[in-house]
Amino acid sequence: MKMTIEIPEDVLAELMHLTGHQTKREAVEYALREAAQRARRHRVWISAFAGLTPEQIAADAAPKPSDLVDAPDIDWDAVNRAVAAEGRRAAFQEKLFHGDPSLNEPQSVYGANLPKP
Repeated sequence: MKMTIEIPEDVLAELMHLTGHQTKREAVEYALREAAQRARRHRVWISAFAGLTPEQIAADAAPKPSDLVDAPDIDWDAVNRAVAAEGRRAAFQEKLFHGDPSLNEPQSVYGANLPKP
């Protein structure tokens, strides 16, 4: 898609220098893809705590068009750990909501077995 935008020359020159891109078009495309990937990674980590299902989290983490130039750098182990942690948190919340007695500490921990005065 063609469009006209104003980009500060010093910022574009710095980006081209840091990334090694030879053309302005390559540098701008790289910056857009990098911004999309960062936003998606941020959304994946935030969604783990926003009550989304594991399937929704995995769908958010799946490769998108912004990954076409660079290989996806998604840490799938971290995504799976976040999904598992969300499942454990949801199970714990469910137990709390229903008053599960298994959440209580054993009475001996609080001195129930001490001799009476």
